Amino acid sequence: MTIHRRAFSALLPAALWSAFTKNSLAQEIFISDTHSHISLSPRDEACLSCALKTAEVTLVSWTLGSDSGFVQRLPSGAMQVNLKATPEQYRETFLRQLGGMFARIRREQIRIVRSAQDVDRALAGELRLVISTEGAHYLGGDIAYLDLAYSRGVRQIGLGHFVEGDITDVRTEPPKIGGLSAFGKDVIRRCNALGILVDLAHSTDAAVAQALETSTQPMLWSHSNITRIPSFWNNGGKNQHMSVSFDNAKVMAERGGVIGIWPSRFNFDNPDAYVAGLQAAIEMVGADHVAFGTDMQGLAPASTMMTDYSGMRDIVNRMLAKNMPEAVVRKVASENYGRLLKTVFNGRTAPDPM
Repeated sequence: MTIHRRAFSALLPAALWSAFTKNSLAQEIFISDTHSHISLSPRDEACLSCALKTAEVTLVSWTLGSDSGFVQRLPSGAMQVNLKATPEQYRETFLRQLGGMFARIRREQIRIVRSAQDVDRALAGELRLVISTEGAHYLGGDIAYLDLAYSRGVRQIGLGHFVEGDITDVRTEPPKIGGLSAFGKDVIRRCNALGILVDLAHSTDAAVAQALETSTQPMLWSHSNITRIPSFWNNGGKNQHMSVSFDNAKVMAERGGVIGIWPSRFNFDNPDAYVAGLQAAIEMVGADHVAFGTDMQGLAPASTMMTDYSGMRDIVNRMLAKNMPEAVVRKVASENYGRLLKTVFNGRTAPDPM
């Protein structure tokens, strides 16, 4: 016999129903993540699919760093650029990392997102990974290389990361391009045509504004926060310079985009503060435009309040416990990112290069 939730609630005392709601029913709210590096290191032999399924994380942007190997994390947690490599070096790194990711995918029999239908399956509870890159240094000025990335399964591309490139000014290097380059605009147009979601995280305020004017598809800011504080290159202030500006966030939302809020100690002191930060973001741009963007295992351990997805399951429970409407929790926890991916995929105009 099936007992619906409303009927079941009448069978329990209020206190027990509250506890049940916070723990069991929250498990029915699947989790999406706009930005994750979990188990990306080839030295990490942990079961990736197990970690995700345990917390009912079903849609994850699994992200390689296009400049990985050319930067290092300092003891302070800051990133240091060691080498501005050649396009050939960046491409070798991209293909090597991608090969390692697919070796794990095959080993654990995980499915990846290639279409809107795959997103629907993830939103219904089947695990799917969105193959993503943070930075696009591997393009090397060749727009045609985007087609190869697409054919290899990449469906989300960040324009910049830590090492400066020829696409966008980034927030951790002095601006040199003036925002977005002409090639960067071509990259956005080709991503629109192919059905690749463009991620603006790490790009400067000027670059983000120019990207929003260039794109015909909604865009993503995958991880950090929204700030009302004017941002200048490397101006610190609890890492506010890494956050998207309120003005750009508003435009992004107006055009259907999504902002991923990260559980970083740069911005939030504890899980309740993070929930409050999510609420503040909703007030700024609307419930349809906020998502989880954890940067899982990308932040230094001292800079994050969680190192696995059990922490995000706890966040869902806390959101419900604070009487956030379940419909809003579902949007932030899962649906907004899925909707954005589907919109971009369904807007593809170019022939499939696969």
